[in-house]
This record gives sequence, C-alpha cells and structure tokens, in this order.
Amino acid sequence: MKQSSTALAEALEDWLGDPAVERNSLSFAGALELDERDELPSAGIERVRAFGFNRYFVPERLGGDLRAAEDILMLTRVIARRDMNVAVSESTQVWMMLAWVGGDAEQQEKHAATVLAGGVVPCLAYSEPEHGADLAANRFTATPDGGQYVLTGEKWPINRGRTSTHVVLLGITGDETTPAKRQQSLFLVDRSRIISGEVSGVPRVPTYGLRGCDISGIAFDGARVDASARLGAEGEGLELALRGLLITRTFCTGLSLGTGDTMLRSVTGFLTERILYDGPATEIPYVTESLANAYLNLLVAECESLVAMRGLHLYTEQFSIWANLAKVQVTRLVDFTSKALARTLGARYFMRAAEHVGTFQKMLRDGAVVSVFDGSEPVCLDSLALQLPALAKAQGHTPDEDWRALYDLRAELPDFEPHRVSVFGRGRDAVFASLPALITRLAELPPSAGCDADRLAVLRGRAEELRRELDALLARVHEIRKSSGPPAAQPTASAKATPPRLIRVAEELSALHAKVAALGVWLFNRDHLDEFFADGAWLQAALARRHVHRYETGDLDPETAHRLFAQLNSQYATDEFFSIRRMRMAAPGARETGRGHEPNAA
Repeated sequence: MKQSSTALAEALEDWLGDPAVERNSLSFAGALELDERDELPSAGIERVRAFGFNRYFVPERLGGDLRAAEDILMLTRVIARRDMNVAVSESTQVWMMLAWVGGDAEQQEKHAATVLAGGVVPCLAYSEPEHGADLAANRFTATPDGGQYVLTGEKWPINRGRTSTHVVLLGITGDETTPAKRQQSLFLVDRSRIISGEVSGVPRVPTYGLRGCDISGIAFDGARVDASARLGAEGEGLELALRGLLITRTFCTGLSLGTGDTMLRSVTGFLTERILYDGPATEIPYVTESLANAYLNLLVAECESLVAMRGLHLYTEQFSIWANLAKVQVTRLVDFTSKALARTLGARYFMRAAEHVGTFQKMLRDGAVVSVFDGSEPVCLDSLALQLPALAKAQGHTPDEDWRALYDLRAELPDFEPHRVSVFGRGRDAVFASLPALITRLAELPPSAGCDADRLAVLRGRAEELRRELDALLARVHEIRKSSGPPAAQPTASAKATPPRLIRVAEELSALHAKVAALGVWLFNRDHLDEFFADGAWLQAALARRHVHRYETGDLDPETAHRLFAQLNSQYATDEFFSIRRMRMAAPGARETGRGHEPNAA
C-alpha cells in the first residue's frame, strides 16, 4: 500500500532532520552561509536525491512513483521550507514530465529509465535575452537536416542553464510560410548525446534571491541532435510548452507554502521569546492579530493548492484557467503575508545573520521569485483575462455533480495523466461550477456544538455573496468587451492589447476562486478534521475579506484572532506544519536519517 501524501512528507522530514541542527545537510544555518557565498547547495541537493525525489516525477506505469499530484506538492513544500535554493535547483525534475505530455511510447520509456537511474538535471530553456515571456518571438533555430536537427541560439535567463544534463527547449523548425504559432518545435536534448557542434553555459547573473541557484543560460552553436530529441510533431512546440507550464504553475504553489511556513514560524518563534512591555511580544494585541491573519492566509493558500492538486486528476482539461488562478492567488496570499510579517518583526527584518532571524530575510527574498516562475503574475493574469469571455459563456452550463472527489481529502482519485492537460479549456472551471452545489450543501448543514446556528447563518450569507460576486464579475466581462471599442488613437506597435479592466476582473476572480475552494474543503472535511477546522471561525474570517489575501489591522474580532493564534501556537509548539491537517515535522534536534527510497512503503 502506498503512503499518503502527508505520510510521505513526514518521511522526507525524518530523512532531512531538523533544519535547526547545523550539521544536517539542509539546515537553516548552512543555507544562510551558502547563500552569502552565492554557492550551489550541493550537499542538500544530494540528500534530496538520495531520498528518491526524482522518482516522484515518473508515472507508476513507467516504473516511477508518480501517483498523486499532491505528493509532488508536499515533497516540494518540505524542501522549500528549509532552503529554496535546493527546492528550486532540484525541482527542475518536473521538466522531464514534458516527455509524458508530448513524447511517444519509446521516448517515454527511454526518458523514464534515464530519470530513474538518477543524476538527471533538466533545465527549461524557453526564454531568450531579447524576448522574455514572448515565446512566439523567439529566434532560436532548430534546422532539420537529414534525420537530425542543427540547434543554434542562446537561452537566458534560465535555472540550471550551465549545470544541466538535459535541456527542454523551443526552436524554430518552420519557415516564413509557416503560421507563427506553428513555427517552433519542442526538444528534450541530452547534452551527452550531442552529435557535433558546441553547447556552452552562459555565465550566472547576480540575483536578489536564490543566490545559490544556477540562474544562467545556455548557448548552442551548430549543435546537431538526432530527430528523436523532438517531442511531438513539428510545429507543436508552443502548444506543448504551454501545456507543460500549466502543470508547473500549479506545482509552484508548494514553493510558496514552504517559504510561507518558515517565515511565519521564524517570526512566531522570535516574538514568543521576545519580552516587551513586561510580557511576551505575542501577547501584544497587534502582534497577536498580525500572526493570526498570517496563519489564516496560509490555511486559505493550502486549501487552494490541495483542491488544485485534486483537480489535476479529475478535471485535467480545465487547467488553462485553473493553473493561472491557483498560482496567482497562492503566491499573493504568501507574498502579502511576508510583507506584513516583516512589519511585525520590525528592525530584525533588515538583518541577514542567523542570530537575527536571518532565515526570515532569506525566505522573504527567495519566496518572492515564485510570482515570476513559469509565467510571471502579469503573464498569468493576461492569460486569464483572454479566457474570461469563454468562462462567462460556460458558467451555469455544468451538469450536476457530487463534487466529493474534488474536495474530500479522503476520496480516492484516478491516475494523474499529464498528457490530458489542454491549452483550450473552453472556459470551464470546476471550482466555480461547484459553487451552487456547495451553497445547497451548506443550507442543509445542521448546527453543531462548534458551529452554531448563528455562525451557519453568517456562512450561508457569505456563500450567497460569493455567488453574487461571481455573477457580477462575469457580467462585467461582457460590459468591458462591449465598451472597449477600437484601439486608442495613439499609434502603438504592441500586439498585446488586453484591456486593463479585464486584468482587474482576473485578479478579483483569483481571490474569489480561493474562497470557494476553502468553502468546499471545509464542507467536505469538517467531520474528520479537528475542532478548530470544524467550527468554521477561520472560514468565516476568510470569507469576510474583500480580497482574500489582503488584511488590515483591526479586521479580526479579538475572539477570532485569539482562536487563530491559539491554533497557530499549538502547531508551533508541537512541531507540526501550519496546516488544516495534522502533519508532523522532524523532531527538534533530530539528525538526518532514513533508508532512502522504499517503493512499497506502507
């Protein structure tokens, strides 16, 4: 019997040990020291590899351990809470999944065997110095020549450019007669199998965060590769690239959850021991509420992430919208929290040394990059905005479903099949579609000792507000399209003309999406999680926010603030993840241990 995702996370926690122990390969102190030297955390990377992290990116049908998308989320979360340099450097394994998305049976078996053998360091080489996120403008060429391709050009900036063993890249294979969207093809290049020509690394660039990562580039000069390096058909590259990005944008949420946990844990630990005004700093009402609000943000972010992982199994074809919603909102929830915690921490926020809560400062820098990864926030919002008319048209046309499989964390899921991800979701989104059924389920819920009739009445009112807000936002889409009219009189050479008002709607829909996800998770799991989760005070506070990631001083009533802080403090004291579920962290003082990969662990 396979481990649950939470058990798998706990196994990796034991394997890596307590990050407060400096001798462990992934320790906070070691991460800070290497970060100051801009040095790749090789020991930490090797420790993660020894656990068998690579195996969770290969489907079970190909001999790997990729069973549940949530497994990748949880493993990433465990690593990122210790050192984002390690998490970002080694999570490039996800790019080998392009073989499962676009490769034929022979390519999939070959690449699976390579990954399972270990030592693979993939990199994603899409962006070019002059074009950034505008992949259609790329100029890297992949010229067909007698059963081979000749690769020429430079990709930059990319993670693991210099130190990669395999390169996933886009190259122009068409000519001037080929439609722009069909000019590029996707390649998975094994650098050890270059037939002729040269491949070289482009030097690293100094970065604000991720100082230990290999953020660099790679250059090809007449490098010949066999035609079998191409994934999918010629001209299918952009579509395959976008399909892969929809998967990885969803997985990026694990990085945010990991950094968010450590930032909140660091600040909580410091302020608990800090004596101010004759008592612990955490007893100052402003501090109590600040920590409570930050904790609430993490809970909502986790709900959005968990539902997205389940959606990857159940509604894979809908992720052209869903992936962008999840990445934007989870990142916003954690990024807003990080800045609020910095204010609460005060002067120590500016100090990098370990004795001055330097881990918080490092996580603040490193975590900020998630909003840029695999499509920056503006890119994701633009993608959402372009699909809003289809979303508005599709809303209300979904047949009745049970929705239990999407929200009940105990429900069995079908296999995760990455190849089913589509860039044309036709405006469908299961979370928004489920809202009427969630409202009905909430209306039928009887009062309980923890969630009395008064709270249920408030929650029902908030749920109805969600429905009205969704309807109003989608109505605005129609209004904006009608009123947009012809382009402005000012001449412009840009082909990007998405109305900013549509971008605004996309932002608001992202916040609404997280609220609905939290409501669904609460409704389907309150009977088996703890009393804090079941009573719904946290949900009531989350649904009361206009934009769910934002909060202001005085938003929480004192009772709710103390309830949230008490749960936060309980999980802090018992070394558990800040989570809606009980998930144990490595024991205090624990040295790294374990026996590595156990494919049939119970």
